[in-house]
Order: sequence, then C-alpha cells, then structure tokens
Amino acid sequence: MLDPIVILVVLLVAVGAYVLWRANEIFCLSVRDGRVLVVRGRIPPALLHGIEDVVRRTGTRRATIRAVAGQHHARLVLSGTDDGTAQRLRNVFGTHPIQKLRGAKLPEARNLGQVLGIAWLAWLLVDRGRG
Repeated sequence: MLDPIVILVVLLVAVGAYVLWRANEIFCLSVRDGRVLVVRGRIPPALLHGIEDVVRRTGTRRATIRAVAGQHHARLVLSGTDDGTAQRLRNVFGTHPIQKLRGAKLPEARNLGQVLGIAWLAWLLVDRGRG
C-alpha cells in the first residue's frame, strides 16, 4: 500500500503542473454540434460572435479553440478544424489585440463545468439546463 505522504506529494505535483500548463491560457472554447461554449477564461463578446459565425458557416461539428498568451501577442491553438477553418478563425482572432483579450469580462452565468474548466461537464450541465 502506498504511503499517504507519497500520494499527497503526487497529487500536489499534478495540480501544480496543471496550473502551470493553463497559466498562459486566455480562454478555451469547445465546439459541439456547431455550438460554441466558453469553457475557461474570458473572451470579448465581439470575438465570440465572430468565432460562432465562422463555426456556423464552415459547419464545424466538434473542435477545441484555445487562446494562449505569449510575451507580446496571443495565438490560437486549434484542434478538430481543417486548415481553411483554422485560417478563418485566426483571421477573426487577429483583429483583437491582446489587451482587449485580457480586459474582457468573465461570462456572468457559468455552470460548475465552466468554473472548473472541464468541457464535458460544462456541456452536460448546459444541455441539461436547456432540456
């Protein structure tokens, strides 16, 4: 059986690594069935509407869109999109300076999944709230 101290140390290291990995993340969006959900972070409403428009027009069914801050600029990290959609998303994103991204307000109504930053839980609670 493992020593409780070892388990505690492993958990603390895992939590620390998770926090550091997310430290430079500005926002994380999840796309499911053509709908966009803010999972973590803050995003200006105009940028969110632009991203929703690209997702709708391109028929994107499932994707993850993350904005990551660098020293002087931010960049998008995308998964689940084709090259054309990725370029359209970067074009929309490029019209918003990093200062506006960092200054955006948190969404007013967030469910537990969004507070914890867990996409599947956020979608489960959003879908349950609509049903």
